[in-house]
Amino acid sequence: MKSNTVIFTEPYKAEIQEIDCPKPGKSEVLIRTEQTLISTGTELTFLTGECPEKSKWSEYIHYPQKSGYSNVGIIEEVGEGVSKDLIGKRVASFSGHSQYVIVNVNELRMINYEIKPEEATFFALAETTINGIRRTGIELGNRVVVYGAGIVGQLAARFLLAGGCTEIFVVNRSEARLKHLPDQRAIIPICSTKEDPISIIKEYTYGDMADIVIETTGNADAIPEEFLALHQQGKLCMLSSPKKKTLIDFHDCCNAVSVNIIGAHTSSQAPVKTYDNPWTCERNSETFFKLIYNKQVDMSEMITHRVSYKEAPQMYQMLLKDCTQAMGVVLDWR
Repeated sequence: MKSNTVIFTEPYKAEIQEIDCPKPGKSEVLIRTEQTLISTGTELTFLTGECPEKSKWSEYIHYPQKSGYSNVGIIEEVGEGVSKDLIGKRVASFSGHSQYVIVNVNELRMINYEIKPEEATFFALAETTINGIRRTGIELGNRVVVYGAGIVGQLAARFLLAGGCTEIFVVNRSEARLKHLPDQRAIIPICSTKEDPISIIKEYTYGDMADIVIETTGNADAIPEEFLALHQQGKLCMLSSPKKKTLIDFHDCCNAVSVNIIGAHTSSQAPVKTYDNPWTCERNSETFFKLIYNKQVDMSEMITHRVSYKEAPQMYQMLLKDCTQAMGVVLDWR
């Protein structure tokens, strides 16, 4: 069987190619893709190939390369050892932009609720964001600053709102992206090219400053200034992956003010659930799907482009030119 697939053939070039799709083997399933989400951060890094030599990024990037990691579809066939009851079920997986994908059954995210497939495609980035919030120990009433209003920043703002944070400052250079935030009193958008974020945070918190900063920009040069938004003994959660070294004065930014810096890569989620820590990848995705189903999280403003997979090359070129005009770009494979 053939499957149309998005391939990065060389830096700055994406193509649709027809590749062979094998039969599912032991413990595997065949999924017919419905929709996939383009990651405007990670995928563009892979597409451009721009990263420091000898960095982790340089180890990951090569050409030609399949792209994508946010796939929602229907199970059409199962391999040896997999229950046939799964056939016809809608699932999410870390598969790429392809009409048909093979996935190990243990890596599936079951979608047990009647939600839109296009909204479910955000599950991968939602897992990472929820994990960061959990690792940071955010509580009811916390004052949080989210730097960056891309997909992860937008998701963070929504989860913080659902979790009862009373002041959620979202700082971004592009005013267009801030317009996709929920219109809620607790969410305070700040366009950093027009306003001074620190002054606004100081005013809203009566001089106390923020309890927590969540970094989602990936801008290595901007990160040192983000520490200024915190009060003494605050926390900074790294939800981004900067593509170059960040120069920080650890005395002034961290030690002198006793700030905790928390890494929150997706790999830090619990490998198995326990009573003390049930928050595995699967459980965090389940939480995301249920929040959508319960209407506790509004995803309506998150999707700006819905196009056929055949338009994928044009979408990547649009994002390379100016990604601030897009939020969620969903490819339809039906």
